[in-house]
Amino acid sequence: MENSQLEQEKQNSFDFLEHFFLYLRYWHYFLLSVIVCFFIVKYYLNHTVSIYETKAKVKIIDDSKSGFTLPNSPIALFSRNKVNLDNEIEVLKSYRLLEQVCKSLNLNNQYYNVGYLNNIEIWKNRPFTIDWLEDASKMENKSISFEIEIANNGYKVITSSSSASAKIYPFNTVQYLGNLPYKLSLKIGTDLSIIDGRKFLIVHSSTASVVSNLSSSLNIANSNKNSDILIISLDGTTVDKSEVILNEIINQFDVDGLNDRRLVSQRTIDFVNQRFKSLEKQLDSVETNKANYKRNNELTFITADATTATSGKIVATSDVFDVETQIALAKVLEQTIKADKKLNLLPANIGLTNNGINQLISDFNAAVLERDRLSVSSGVNNPGIQFLNSKLASLKLNTLESIKAYQQELEVSLSKNNYIKKSSDNKFSSIPYNEKVLRGIERQQNIKETLYLLLLQKREEAAINVAITSSSIKVIDYALSSSSPISPKKGNFYLIALLIGLLIPFLILYLSFLLDDKLHTKEDILKLTKNKVILAEIPHIITDDRITSSNDRSILGESFRILRTNLTYIFPLQKEKLAQTIMVTSTIKGEGKTFTALNLSISFSIMNKKVLLIGADMRNPQLHNYLTFKKNELGLQDYLHDITVDWHSTVKKSPLNNGLDIILSGTIPPNPAELLSNGRLDKLVAEARNEYDYIIIDTAPTLLVTDTLIISQIVDTTLYVVRADYTPKKILEFSVNLSEKGKLKNLAYVINNVGSNYKGYGYSYGYNYKYNYAYGYGYGYDNETGTKTSFFKRLLSKFKKG
Repeated sequence: MENSQLEQEKQNSFDFLEHFFLYLRYWHYFLLSVIVCFFIVKYYLNHTVSIYETKAKVKIIDDSKSGFTLPNSPIALFSRNKVNLDNEIEVLKSYRLLEQVCKSLNLNNQYYNVGYLNNIEIWKNRPFTIDWLEDASKMENKSISFEIEIANNGYKVITSSSSASAKIYPFNTVQYLGNLPYKLSLKIGTDLSIIDGRKFLIVHSSTASVVSNLSSSLNIANSNKNSDILIISLDGTTVDKSEVILNEIINQFDVDGLNDRRLVSQRTIDFVNQRFKSLEKQLDSVETNKANYKRNNELTFITADATTATSGKIVATSDVFDVETQIALAKVLEQTIKADKKLNLLPANIGLTNNGINQLISDFNAAVLERDRLSVSSGVNNPGIQFLNSKLASLKLNTLESIKAYQQELEVSLSKNNYIKKSSDNKFSSIPYNEKVLRGIERQQNIKETLYLLLLQKREEAAINVAITSSSIKVIDYALSSSSPISPKKGNFYLIALLIGLLIPFLILYLSFLLDDKLHTKEDILKLTKNKVILAEIPHIITDDRITSSNDRSILGESFRILRTNLTYIFPLQKEKLAQTIMVTSTIKGEGKTFTALNLSISFSIMNKKVLLIGADMRNPQLHNYLTFKKNELGLQDYLHDITVDWHSTVKKSPLNNGLDIILSGTIPPNPAELLSNGRLDKLVAEARNEYDYIIIDTAPTLLVTDTLIISQIVDTTLYVVRADYTPKKILEFSVNLSEKGKLKNLAYVINNVGSNYKGYGYSYGYNYKYNYAYGYGYGYDNETGTKTSFFKRLLSKFKKG
């Protein structure tokens, strides 16, 4: 059981070397296919516009990284990167930004050199430029293309019929394409003689399509996840154009970032300027109110005014007090004078400030003293005393009059001082209110002034920020293009050409092998025959010498010696010394059984053995074709049919070897099976066993006829001939079934015609598996000769058969 499994695994295993050398036989087809594919790819690459990759690197600056942070601090660890690179990538690929690039570089207009197979875009050394004189907003959505041909210092417009118009338009003049005005301007320094006769294609594309194509070909990626660096790449056929576009994208992105950063400061400046206008009016109104209030209330500085009001109040109060004191003293003095009837001394220096009254009192008292001095020495009627009394009376009267006048004067002064005192009191009492009002006005003024100064400061700060706004990016590498194209990659194309060149013949051969239903090698037979014995492999013979001989040292002779030797190992043991009987058969005609039987007989006879070769194929005999005998000579059929015929009379000496006797099949009978079953063949073999060492019977094919099965019952060993590159695989199962059922004794295989297809095998396309192998009796088949049929002849015959 284990041995059968091992054998089965061995059969199912894939032999790489076997398949490799199988395909290697067709190396010239592989080489031819590779060369053809190589030249096809070379032609394609020579007529394909190369695409180059242009790259630029920019670093996105993070504004949040201002200030000093220790590298190993938690802040540095957990808030390393606050830049959202995905947002920046979206901005770089935004329609708004790419539209600015398109307008800045005028990418709507494209210029091409018209070539035989490809149109090559011109960017740097364009001989002319086109200006569309239509409204720009209308041209943004239009797509136009036309060809021109340079001729006679001008150009001709090529129509849709691919023929140039006869009219030549001069450069730098306004022309019309349909209803669209345009002007083709020749660049300064362009030599028209160099480009005379050349054709150019001018294409105007809509802004939307240009931006869409630019966005699709633009690739932006982060260099790595821990980096703020973006790699911007652009694929294009024109290196100069790609570099200019990438640099302009970076520039527009930088300007856009600067504008975003400046936007707040600029809006601050605009707001402050607008605010200044209203603030100046408000500040002027407050200052005017303050001036008017001070003017209306006779105020200067509230502190000084308060000090003045306080001093005025004190002085006014003191003045009123002094006047009232003088009035009181004057009244006391007046009452004293009026009460004095004797003209005595009056009180002097009682505090009156009136010098006239004080002088009159002093004179009165002096007169009183003089009178009193005189009265001591003289009488009352002394004229001196009388004079003094008269004088005292007059002084008294004058004093009273002076006092009254002084009192009136004091009343006037008191009234005035009271008024002044009242005014001072009012002014003093209004100081808190005025201070409150002024402080409110000053507060408003201070607020407006502070706000004004603050806004002025903010405006200056915003103006400085606008002036010193730093870039949002740092350009690490400006646009640089690859020296070799990224597409088409010649190495990859040549590699693909090599693979396809190898794959095409491989697939053809693989399909041919897959569709091939013929047996070719020993391994094919072993797989299908369940490891039956294969005694020998007979090589393909190119020459006409297909018969071995005693001195034959060829491969053919050696192969039959091998077959002869191997046969001795499978012969059954004989109890008596009788001849070994060998039946040589095959499945269908043309497999070389007669050829094998004859050469095997010769090989045995060379060993000085007596060999009898019986041609038992009475349906399509071929043995006579190898010998000098005629087809209808007396043979096996005559012996089987006529009981009066002795089989010895049908035996013919072989001209090839003296030890070989041959019985031909004779005339083709109408009933070969009945003749083989009448028992006379059994008698012949039984008698011949005693006379010969080996009996070899050449039989008919086993498929669709019973002749061989009848004969197989009287033989010891069956040699089953299989022809390489000829025998279908499907019908080989027929022989296996016959062996398993015991209908073929001691079965062993011989492979004929090995190496006929020295380059390999697999030329039988679409073989019909219905076993329609008509055994053409009497039709002179020549396939038994084993002659090689060319692949093309066989293929042609297949097509003819439908």
